[in-house]
Amino acid sequence: MRLHEHQKTVARSPARFKIFRGGRRVGKTVYKIEAMTYKSVSKLIRLAREFPNRSVIFIAPTQKQARTIVWEALKARLHGIAEFNESRLEVSLPTESGGKATIYVGGWENRENYRGMSNVIHIEFDEVDTMKDFFIGWEEIFKPMLMETGGSAGFGGTPKKENPNLRRLEKEAETKPDWDCFHFTSWDNPGFSREELTKAKEEMDAETYKQEIMAEYVDNAGSLFKYTAILDVFSNAITKTNEKYLIIDISDDGHDKTKFSFWQGLEEYRRETFAHMTTESLIAQTREFQTQDQIPMSNTLVDANYGSGVAMASSSLLEGIVGYKGSYAPIRTDISPVMLPNVHYTKDAPLVSDYKNLRSQCIFTLSDLVNRHLIASKVTSKNKEAIVEELALYQDASTGDGKRMATTKEDIVALLGHSPDDSDTWIMRMYFVVREKLIPGQSEEAKIRAEKVSRLFDKAFDTSNSAR
Repeated sequence: MRLHEHQKTVARSPARFKIFRGGRRVGKTVYKIEAMTYKSVSKLIRLAREFPNRSVIFIAPTQKQARTIVWEALKARLHGIAEFNESRLEVSLPTESGGKATIYVGGWENRENYRGMSNVIHIEFDEVDTMKDFFIGWEEIFKPMLMETGGSAGFGGTPKKENPNLRRLEKEAETKPDWDCFHFTSWDNPGFSREELTKAKEEMDAETYKQEIMAEYVDNAGSLFKYTAILDVFSNAITKTNEKYLIIDISDDGHDKTKFSFWQGLEEYRRETFAHMTTESLIAQTREFQTQDQIPMSNTLVDANYGSGVAMASSSLLEGIVGYKGSYAPIRTDISPVMLPNVHYTKDAPLVSDYKNLRSQCIFTLSDLVNRHLIASKVTSKNKEAIVEELALYQDASTGDGKRMATTKEDIVALLGHSPDDSDTWIMRMYFVVREKLIPGQSEEAKIRAEKVSRLFDKAFDTSNSAR
């Protein structure tokens, strides 16, 4: 196979990890086949040590796509040189050093099958933006293989706004010297019909053309959180206050885990996860954490939507803890712009709120702080990946009744396949941010609410629009 000049640019790069973002038919697959073939047989590859027998992996979003995308092309490219196992999608070929190389072709849904493989010197990922939980799989399964061998990897695809893994890879590559990024449009393939590309520009809607042909990132217009701002949370340097908070998200159905989230100001500095805890053990653990980190009861908040959370919120052993329910009415913190003091009959302007419920108010508050880079977190690994994935799903779901509403928890659960416990702790942390907006003496209504915020919200504030 002959590479065109743009493909050669990628091939010539000495980077260990390469990101190839390209439009349709730009030649990503052809390049990957050549890269895998070279890595398989060449004795010039830089590795941690010599490997007489090598393994190379190609991962597509699904096994079926892997067969469609690359298998037949591999057979044509290596015909007469390699042996092919059709049922296992494996290619065996000799190396220049007299050993044997095996190319494994598979789907992301079977990624666990690759865990612990040895002698893996190169991995190619195709259509990365359609791989769910990509960074967890990359960090836990595939990256350790390459650490052992000193091997390399390629990440390619056309960008998708729903699951922007390529965008995140490119952002993180900015600070890594052994990474390189490449962006080519469909127009960069000299073999692609100009007539067809011109027709595509005329017939496709602007957003689709930008994404599929120009390989540019398209933001989801309704997203509450800027994706790059979510990623920045884990590297943000913010001015912290001395005030500490403990947020507790309770496991509700036996499958989710209880999360203890520790905050100093607006920086989450620690997170602890437990499974199968009784109410008694939850209370004891809460008291222990409060003592260890010197967190007052009034700055401790528990999700009081379910059994253990409700019990904790009303326990005499946790007197003063804040019980949180997202379905409660929002806290009214904004003065009405049309009912000013000394103009109408009220002494003070009444407080108003344009949110559907407390949960939506907290989510919009969180999105504002995240997008303005005022939130920071030190959590890593799975917790980080879960938070990024969960927050990226939140949309402005307002219905036109004048009250702002975020995507319901039920809809987030449906999209994820599990409860968004990691980001829930961040959302609940915003309760204290919203509460700080209350100014004592601002109005009679503010005075009344200020007296209640240290305990459970009065049930009179509950709304019929439950978001939990």
